[in-house]
Amino acid sequence: MSFFASLVSNALLRQISKKYNILIDAPDKKRKFHKNPTPLTGGLGISFGIIFSGIFLIFLTQDNMDISFSSENYSAVNQEVLNEGGGITHEINMPDDNSIKIKVLNDEELLVTLPDGTKQIYKISDNGDTSSVIRKEINENSFSISKFAIGLFSFTILIQLIMLIDDLWGIKEKNKLIIQAIFALCLILLTDVYIKDLGNLFGFGEINIGLFGIPFTIFCVVGMMNAFNYIDGLNGLCASFCLVCLMSVVYFFNAFNNPSFLPLVLPVGAIVGFLMYNLGIFGDKRNVFLGDNGSQALGFLCLWVLVYFSQYDEYKFAPVTAMWLVSILFMDALRVLTTRALNGLRGEDLFRARRDHIHHKLQDYGLSNEVIYSILILSTGLLSTIGLVLNNIFSENHYYSFYIFVVVWICFHIVVNKIPKNV
Repeated sequence: MSFFASLVSNALLRQISKKYNILIDAPDKKRKFHKNPTPLTGGLGISFGIIFSGIFLIFLTQDNMDISFSSENYSAVNQEVLNEGGGITHEINMPDDNSIKIKVLNDEELLVTLPDGTKQIYKISDNGDTSSVIRKEINENSFSISKFAIGLFSFTILIQLIMLIDDLWGIKEKNKLIIQAIFALCLILLTDVYIKDLGNLFGFGEINIGLFGIPFTIFCVVGMMNAFNYIDGLNGLCASFCLVCLMSVVYFFNAFNNPSFLPLVLPVGAIVGFLMYNLGIFGDKRNVFLGDNGSQALGFLCLWVLVYFSQYDEYKFAPVTAMWLVSILFMDALRVLTTRALNGLRGEDLFRARRDHIHHKLQDYGLSNEVIYSILILSTGLLSTIGLVLNNIFSENHYYSFYIFVVVWICFHIVVNKIPKNV
């Protein structure tokens, strides 16, 4: 549904854009080398695809929908409980070869699995001089919306609307950075979700950065939002990087078979719908670009999804694994930022547009856009796979994953800086 909703939305929006001559990106033969004036409505098409399919999802599951205003769980049901991990399980045989499984979750709660597969949590509570058993039934097919999910969706739309102004009339780079930081801070204050724990990066124990995590998270989110934006200089790159990241998360949490994680699937289908136009599958004349509004929104969405899942032990998703899922973007952005900072010390404008990103270097080397796209997307797919594999192999010792990432990072820096300019 999200795929077809995005497909239709992109078709309608690009027609409106061309008819009224708004949100059109014209080639200038300096940095914009596309052949024809192209609508910048791709980001809006993706958002409409997510919204419409999300509405359908809510209506289809309204009887099993649970809105939770706790920032502690993306889903209302603890996945470890449903997967029956941990605890002591006792099995009671019943007539007709049926059995009831009882698991001790903690000092107060028991997980009971009935013969029909229904799972219920029984909690013993003290009410004065009497004790009572409180039953809470777990519906594994329920669809949950948490405060974090609502906040992330709302601020993603808001950041897209602000960046839409940038596409229409332009906003100074410094002002955009301030706006991005404010939105990141607002989401932190609303949900209390930010990078508090970096994991056992060096092998000497967990690194808990506490409240310092708030400015650190803002720095990471703003930096990677712009990394997504800057990589959007080649058809399909930005959206495909986001697609690989989200698909990796969907695969890791088996979201297709878990209703609580279904919202993660919606942007996947919507992005694929956009790529049908952006990659020229429907022909160059039907092409459409993300625009700053689209690339910034996708960057904001991806980074917050990674931040969230990396900060809760129950998901078994290490912070360093999040780095693997955006590795090419992260390494290229840091390389460019370092280079520009050094040039800034010589008096050059830090915000001046340059051709120093990895796709620019590969273009100047003489590779075609199709080859560059294939190299970068296959590379980020490979590195994402490596990250997920390492996350599972070294489930308790994630510093192995970090040290391997550092080696890859150094190799990337050396190789990219040595790419010669042949064109």
